Amino acid sequence: MSASIQPITIYGHKGRAPNPPKVHILLDLLNIPWTLVELEMKHDPTDEKSIKHPSYLAVNPNGRIPAIVDPNQNNIAVWESAAILQYITEVYDTTHKFSGKTLEERTLINEWIAFQISGQGPIQGQIFWFSFDRFHKEKYGEAAPPHVVQRFRDEIHRVCGVVEGQLARQKAKGSDWIACDRMTIADIAWYPWSRANAFAGIDMEEFPNLKAWVDRMGEVPAVKHVYETVAGES
Repeated sequence: MSASIQPITIYGHKGRAPNPPKVHILLDLLNIPWTLVELEMKHDPTDEKSIKHPSYLAVNPNGRIPAIVDPNQNNIAVWESAAILQYITEVYDTTHKFSGKTLEERTLINEWIAFQISGQGPIQGQIFWFSFDRFHKEKYGEAAPPHVVQRFRDEIHRVCGVVEGQLARQKAKGSDWIACDRMTIADIAWYPWSRANAFAGIDMEEFPNLKAWVDRMGEVPAVKHVYETVAGES
């Protein structure tokens, strides 16, 4: 990338939230500079570091992370991780290294990203909310009913099966990746939540293609760097 590109501002935090690393990974892969504005997962509108402070809600009205502001494009603000990935590739991935080169590739990538943000992230997030004491139990004073946790766990198990099948079909075509013949933003979108499947009670040995793909993604230098630095874990 040209040295004239100004750093993109990322609003996020250093920690295990699954969605912010997607943005860091793609920017690192494209060698695009960025600066991090660290926010806290507080709902206090008087705290300037809170995701609910008016200054951040002006960037992201949903009050979640991540979001970006791009000084190279008239300070356009983009929020929601999938929209950010698509924006970055549209503006900066001019050789389509991580995005679709054809209508068919773009459609495949968009399908798998849509499935990730509708079928994986929200469901797995519910498992974490109902399973971990610091969330549901701390707020309501009692553990969630087991059948509630099981309902979401069964669904994420099903989702893993869908991805397992896709990776098997891709392997038969000679590809190691979810949507195309190379790693794309579809893989980046799926990785952070997939690497946390064990925390959702998923036995990855049941899904050998998915497990191998998670391991493969984890060895990508940009991915390793993000999880050793920004995401705060190795």
